[in-house]
Formats: sequence, C-alpha cells, structure tokens
Amino acid sequence: MNTENDISGIADASQPNAGRMYDFFLGGSHNFEIDRQAAQQVLQYAPFLPQFLRLVRWFLGEAARRLSDQGYDKFLDFASGLPTVDHIHQILPSETRVIYSDIDPVTVAYAQEIIGDNPNVRYVHCDAGKPEDLLNSGIIEEVFGKDRKVTIGFNGIAWFLPHEKVGGSLKKLYEWADTGSKLFICDADMSEFTEAAKKSAEIYAKVGQPFYPRSLDKMRELISPWEIDEPGVQPLHQWLDMMEEGREVALQIRDGWGVDLYGIILKK
Repeated sequence: MNTENDISGIADASQPNAGRMYDFFLGGSHNFEIDRQAAQQVLQYAPFLPQFLRLVRWFLGEAARRLSDQGYDKFLDFASGLPTVDHIHQILPSETRVIYSDIDPVTVAYAQEIIGDNPNVRYVHCDAGKPEDLLNSGIIEEVFGKDRKVTIGFNGIAWFLPHEKVGGSLKKLYEWADTGSKLFICDADMSEFTEAAKKSAEIYAKVGQPFYPRSLDKMRELISPWEIDEPGVQPLHQWLDMMEEGREVALQIRDGWGVDLYGIILKK
C-alpha cells in the first residue's frame, strides 16, 4: 500500500482540492490560490465554517488526549486531512504510534512531506469506506506490531460517506479490532439541512466530496455493534474546555446550516 512513489509530485494547482481547502480553513499554509477561491465561495454560505472545522479538530484532540490518558498509545486514523494543525502526533507523547490515512492522493503526498522521517508516524492512502485495504496491507503490523487493541479515529468523515459505507466500515473495524479497543466519531445531525447548507454541499460536490446528510438516530443504527462509551453522545462544545466559544459556534452552525455537531467515543 505504499503509494509514495506514484503520488508524490502530483499536486495540481489548477483544480481546487478539498484537503487543501480544509487546511486553509484551519489556518494552514499548504494550499493554493485555487483552493482559497473555492473556500471563499463556501464562506458566502457558511461564514462560520472555519470555526466549524476547528470544533471538529478540537474534538479529535480532546478524544485523543482522553484515550492517551487511559493508556492507549496506538492510533489508527481515517480521513486525516493534512497534519498541519493540532494533529494526533503533535499533541500526544512522542512515543505514541500513529497511522494516518486519506482517500485523496494529493493530501497523502503533502502529508508525507510534512511528517518527514518521524519513525512513529505513517501516512498512507486509504478510502475510509474501504478500511480493509489498510487493515490487510501489512502496514499496521509494521507500525503497531501484533497488538490490535487500538484507538480508531473516524472523525469528520461520516457525512462524506453513504449510509451503507459508514455501517460497513464500522463493522469491519469492529471485527478487526481486539476487545478493549476504542473508536471516536465526530458527526453531525443533518436532518434539518438549510438552503445555505445545500449550496455549500454543492460546492463540495464539485471538488469531489459530496455530503450525505443523516440524522443522529440513523447514526445510532450504523455504529452497531460498537457500544457507546462514557460520557455518551454529546454536542461537540460540551466535550471542550472552551465552552463559551464552542456554544457560540454551535449556535451559528445551527442557525446557518440547521446542523448539530456531536462526538462519541465507542468501545468494543
């Protein structure tokens, strides 16, 4: 599954890229003018989107820190985006082993360059809707050894996948992982999508990342057989110390898109 040889150097500055747009929204520098132009179009309908994505990234950090404090030191992360701002290996102890992955080869190529020769971190190409490609690749055993008691990140990706892929992926990950493993998810109840949200979704569809809105009740069906761990399903701002700022952003997202962001930690 080593794609380094065939994806390095393919970054295309003539087409917007969702991964680089994400980097721009988070305040990163690995993006082109074409990405910033597309991002500005989205901001017309969702001026709160940078804060939205920061909430998602903050939840990733909060979940990772909590699980690290519980003794977990192996993290398998899907749809990781560019590791430029508060990613797992940047906020946890240096001995933590992390395997990042993303479906976008441009993002993977940039990420491999950013990570460099860090011996405890790998970044590989994988579709979160087909986790078996990574699970069966040999890379996990190379980095983690034979231990399958791990933490799995499925953060901010479910709304880019149809229901059957979300449910199928989570089931495959459950079957692969050892008892005691944890999985954390950030998703959104999109059952009341507004027109502004639909316009934003149209822009993302044009750059190859369509949205698949679903309700929280539907997600509860899809996470089975994983069990919900403490503290249960909570709005993102309740996971975070920055309560006031989180509440304000949550209200903006609710008013603008009709969307409620939430986070869950699951256990096997």
